[in-house]
Order: sequence, then C-alpha cells, then structure tokens
Amino acid sequence: MERRGEFAITSAVGAAVCAGVALVQYRWPCRSYEQYIVLNVALLLWVPLLAIMLTTRAQPSEYGLARGDERLSRVYGWGLFAAVLPVLVVGAHLPSSRAYYPLYRQFPRPGPATWHYLIYFEAVYGLYLFSWEWFFRGYLLFGLSRSIGGMALFPQAVLFGLLHYGKPWPEFASSFVTGLVLGFAAMRVGSFFPGFVVHWAAATAYDLLVLAGVGFRLPP
Repeated sequence: MERRGEFAITSAVGAAVCAGVALVQYRWPCRSYEQYIVLNVALLLWVPLLAIMLTTRAQPSEYGLARGDERLSRVYGWGLFAAVLPVLVVGAHLPSSRAYYPLYRQFPRPGPATWHYLIYFEAVYGLYLFSWEWFFRGYLLFGLSRSIGGMALFPQAVLFGLLHYGKPWPEFASSFVTGLVLGFAAMRVGSFFPGFVVHWAAATAYDLLVLAGVGFRLPP
C-alpha cells in the first residue's frame, strides 16, 4: 500500500509539474529570460523536493540527488558527450538548427547580443538544465522505479521528449531516445549528474557550433 501511495504521489506531482512547464514554455510567454529560469527552477527543482519532504519518508538522495558512483559518473558523462558530439556537428549545419540556435534567440533580452551576454546566458541555462535533469532523471525516474523498477525509464523519457515539442524536428524526434539513454546512465550511476553534464555540455557546444558555422557572428 505504501508503494502504491508513493507511486500515485510521484505520478501526480510529475504530471502537475510537466503541465506547468508546458504552460510556461508554450502558453505563457515570459517577459524576460530571468523570469523563465525562475519559474522553471521553481517547478522542476523545488516542487519535487517539497513533495519528497512533505509526503514521503525518503531522502532526496534516494531520488538521485547524490554523488553516486563517481567513476561511472565520469565514464557516462563524458563518454556520452563524446558520442553525441559528431551528431551535434552535423546537426549544427541544418537550416532548421541555424534558424533556432543559439538558444538565446528564443528569449527576450535587453539590447543587442554580445559575447558577454552569451556567456551569461549559457551559465544561467546550466541552472535550468540542472533542474531539468533532477526532475526527469532524478525525481521521476527514481521515484517511479521504487514501485515499477526499470519500467520507470519509459514514462520519464516520453515526457522528456514531449516537452521538446517546438524545437527543430531532428532534435524533437531524438529526444525520446536521449531520455532513455540518460535515464539508463542515471540508474547505473545512482545519480542524475551524468545527464546534467551531458545536457549542459551539449547545449553549450551546439550553440557554439552553430555560431562557428556562420563565422562566429552573433545573430540578433
């Protein structure tokens, strides 16, 4: 009964957070990049943490908020980034990618784009991706796995993929597989940290690769 209750709570909180994130992304345009980050971090990071503390006897470390196996973390983190890098190089040359990236083009910003702003954007975006990975490869994956075991890989990957809707088609289509791979790595390591490393490194590299393709000119 306890496992059923925990499964129901995790599923309900997960569904509510995904709905909130979808609302922020697709129906509720934020007035600034900072507002977008604050809203998403609140939903993806703090809501699940509060749910754990208020509704279960578990610790956040049991949901992947832990160091895990540090050797495996490095192997999966940097190994997966090395594996995906050639895909990023090819994808950065697609017209759809150049129309969408660098990512800062998707957010309102004061004044023209500068290299200082790009550095600031990528650094702050890391906080967003940390929250994103904690929610999918931490809270959802480990929370659901406490009741359904390895099958928890699939719901978090499906939701992860659906929330990529609106991005260039190749990225949207591949995000479901990416969710499975990062989820598998998280379960092996006992932590979502490898997924965070890959996600942040890949996002930053993709922006830079797109800029390299146009001669490092910052688009408006």
